Amino acid sequence: MLRSSIFLLLVGFLQTALAQSNFEQFDYLTITEGLPHNTVFCLTQDQQGFIWAGTKDGLVRFDGYECRVFRQSGSGMSSFQGKSVHAILEDSKGNLWVGTQTEGLNLREVNTGEFRNLSNELPFKPLAKKWIKHLFEDRQGRIWIGTIGAGVWCYEPKIKKMRHFDASNSPLAFNEVANISQDSQGRIWIATSGKGIYYFDEKRIHPLHANGKNDTDFESFGKVFFNDKQGNLWVGTQGSGLYKIAKATLEIRRYAMPEGLSSNNVMGIAQATNGELLLATDGGGLNIFDPKTETFSSVQYGKTQGKLNSNALLNILVDRDANVWIGTFNGGINVYKAHKTRFETLTQTGSRKGELSHRSVLSICEAKNGQIYIGTDGGGLNRFDNRLKTFSPIPNQPVGYGSVVKTIFEDSRQRLWLGYFENGLSYFEPKTQRFKHFRFNPADRTTIGGNNVWTMTEDRSGKLWVGVLGGGLARLDDIEQGKFTRFNHHPKDTHSLSSDDIMVIFADKNDQIWVGTDTKGLNIFDTKTAKCQRFQYERENPKSVSANDIRCIFQDSKGRLWIGTESGGLNLWLGNGQFRHFTEQQGLISNAVMGIVEDKEGYLWVSTFRGVSRFEVDSNQWLNFDFTKNSYLTSNQFNQATGLRSDNGVLYFGGINGLTLIRPEEVRYLKKTPELVLTDFKLFNQSVPTGKLPDGRIVLNKSLEHASNVELSYADNVFSIGFAALDFTDPLKNQYAFQMVGFDREWRMTNSDQRLVTYTNLEPDTYVFRVKGANNNGVWSKEKTLTIVITPPFWQTWWFKLVMGLLTLALARLILQIYTSRREMALKQKVLESDRAILTLTNENLAAEQAILYLQNEKLETEIQSKNTELMATAVQMAHKNEILISIVEQLEDIRNIEETEKIKRLKSLKKTIETEIEGERSWEQFTLYFDEVNQNFTTELLKKHPSLTQNDLRMCALTRLNMTNKELAAILNISVTGVEKSRYRLKKRLDLTPKDDLAAYLRGF
Repeated sequence: MLRSSIFLLLVGFLQTALAQSNFEQFDYLTITEGLPHNTVFCLTQDQQGFIWAGTKDGLVRFDGYECRVFRQSGSGMSSFQGKSVHAILEDSKGNLWVGTQTEGLNLREVNTGEFRNLSNELPFKPLAKKWIKHLFEDRQGRIWIGTIGAGVWCYEPKIKKMRHFDASNSPLAFNEVANISQDSQGRIWIATSGKGIYYFDEKRIHPLHANGKNDTDFESFGKVFFNDKQGNLWVGTQGSGLYKIAKATLEIRRYAMPEGLSSNNVMGIAQATNGELLLATDGGGLNIFDPKTETFSSVQYGKTQGKLNSNALLNILVDRDANVWIGTFNGGINVYKAHKTRFETLTQTGSRKGELSHRSVLSICEAKNGQIYIGTDGGGLNRFDNRLKTFSPIPNQPVGYGSVVKTIFEDSRQRLWLGYFENGLSYFEPKTQRFKHFRFNPADRTTIGGNNVWTMTEDRSGKLWVGVLGGGLARLDDIEQGKFTRFNHHPKDTHSLSSDDIMVIFADKNDQIWVGTDTKGLNIFDTKTAKCQRFQYERENPKSVSANDIRCIFQDSKGRLWIGTESGGLNLWLGNGQFRHFTEQQGLISNAVMGIVEDKEGYLWVSTFRGVSRFEVDSNQWLNFDFTKNSYLTSNQFNQATGLRSDNGVLYFGGINGLTLIRPEEVRYLKKTPELVLTDFKLFNQSVPTGKLPDGRIVLNKSLEHASNVELSYADNVFSIGFAALDFTDPLKNQYAFQMVGFDREWRMTNSDQRLVTYTNLEPDTYVFRVKGANNNGVWSKEKTLTIVITPPFWQTWWFKLVMGLLTLALARLILQIYTSRREMALKQKVLESDRAILTLTNENLAAEQAILYLQNEKLETEIQSKNTELMATAVQMAHKNEILISIVEQLEDIRNIEETEKIKRLKSLKKTIETEIEGERSWEQFTLYFDEVNQNFTTELLKKHPSLTQNDLRMCALTRLNMTNKELAAILNISVTGVEKSRYRLKKRLDLTPKDDLAAYLRGF
């Protein structure tokens, strides 16, 4: 960087001589905001909208909020390698190429989103450890690589081969290649150090000199190319200024110091949306060239916040929203935001003449002659020069008197009236520069009602009305004698003022005096009858005034009356004692409304304790401006009743930090839809890379920007998703809405501080994460979605549940078979023992034998009946289980037909075993045989009399015949007790029984 003393003198001269552009306010991106280093060599914007910056200590991706830094993290080629980044290129496929000073090339493929170093890959091995100075993709998709010391390389992705040009095999005079470009005619331009530049026409390389000779033209170590919208090629040099090469004739024109440029070191070139060329110079700040007039202007380093923080500029980028990004030497990135509205605030700093006499502005008035007067909180009255933006105190102000000017009013006779805190009322005669004072005298009712004069107005007759804090309303009757008529609050008179603490008064177009009080609401004062109509807040009445602390009253060009309150927002007078409310819920920036003015377009501007709102009444649209770093205002807090629209349309608001000027026509409104991107996906607070994790599984199969779904295990019970709307105008004002479909019932709103949402312990299922963002103007982006699949543990999978169900049923069936078999054997054994006992009694008395036999048979019959009851219940349960097994076999058959998987093959053996068991015993038919043997053809006889009975009816009849309870029947039939009762009721009807008939008794008759 050349810093000769002569050069510095010339730059100093040009800084004062050149016209200044409108680049007056910059935001900064430095190490304070997350940059790894404040020297920025290169800038680009990718297809997603991220800003990428190459610095002296790594690569940066910026999303408007955070800097994600990529730098050398190890010796492996599978990660980003290198520290000082000098070249960035996003190719037409979305891949990101990054050139470093010591580690050659790095590549971030669009699908993986992960960097790898190309030093060990063919055909890039020759570039290992080389200084990559510039990267460029031509219209054929070839990647051109400019190096320091190794010439220029051309990589053709289709054939994966590299061509090399250097001083040994081409006309290139030097191997230091600083820049490469392609013009509108298809020629490839190559800039090297030293003299001249070169172009390649697909056949060979041709040198080009500014004067046709191999002279000192284009003499520079570094050069930069730029193609403008008209097809001309511009060449910026480090030392020789700026050159323009005509697209057709290759005619060259040079621009240099001292003819226009503030520095001959042109490091970067871009074109603004209006066609102007923006030139980043080293030592001369930002230069703006107007091609129409061929004139230059410049923006130079400034010490104050918002000014260009360095004159050593290294590169420049105009993004797709027309924002200008400037990389500097040790100054980070300076950003001019094209659509960001900044208001001018004039305050007291103590550093220069012509400042406000006090930083807090309490009152503003424009006289009919165009002179603007400013009343301050301790500095008296100031006169404001709008052209020079300077203030001058009014002479002849009494020492110690009137230092706090609360209100200023010019009457119809062009007298300037001043109301003071604790010092009464004065009027100022601009021609004579003299004051006349009126003060409160408690012994004289004809004096003003108090010395805290807060507000003034004038009626149609020219009478001056004065509102006094603590002193009520006063009308000036005789200016020479200082005579006033007072109107005060009287507790017993409901037609008097509601309070003597007057904050604001206003004479409307109907000559009514509206009186706003500190805590007692609003009054309409009738000047003829001296009676008041009161309006106060009523909790039960939604159309009452929204609060009782009235701070300002304004009537717009359409005659609508607006009332501002300190706690209830803005009110619109509807007539008949009714008001419409506008609060923070409707979009107002704050409910503490201090001032209201209307611009020439009919927009209302509302000053508050938290900034300013612009209100479009007909469409009910709000646009809010508040104080943030490098933002709209220097303070959010405005003072009461300090709004003014001057004759030239400029709006003035007084606040605790000075006088704020708003030019409504300069308010910028970006209606473009912002791009919503996902910025991070984390598991247990750790970012997840693309591809395989250390445990071998894959969560993201492609880069997050392009991913449509992720798959998580049930054990991944804490995950987070980051997002950002890539609108850089005012990112802190961006809003977001998100929803996890399947978990969140509705959209959840959040601000720019909460752009990472975390979910914990979600049940295994498939979810869809939806998110959208709005810029600072409330324009919403398209919805971005990400499908989240959470897989269950194996014991919750369908196949595991199916296998376990089948095993459970088979085991139950086996247990039932064993139990039944044992019961049958025990019964047979008892019958056999009974038979033996009977045979032993054959020689006894016949009568005794018969008696004994009778008793034994009776006992045996009872026991058999009991056992048969148990047998029947068991058989029915077996029948129910068999039906379930049959259904399962059918379902397995269906699954087999759909897909022959390994799991299904393993189930075939189980299916065959179940089928064999089912085939051996068809439950209900066998149950009927057993039952009929004991109950003498019960089923057959019942069907003869009632042939319409179904199988379910017969089952219910058989079980009812066995005197089973409803609870037992419900358990056997696998239905509810209520279902059993309904089934019995329907069965009675089919058997032609009445509801009162005993069903069991009827069935025992068969």
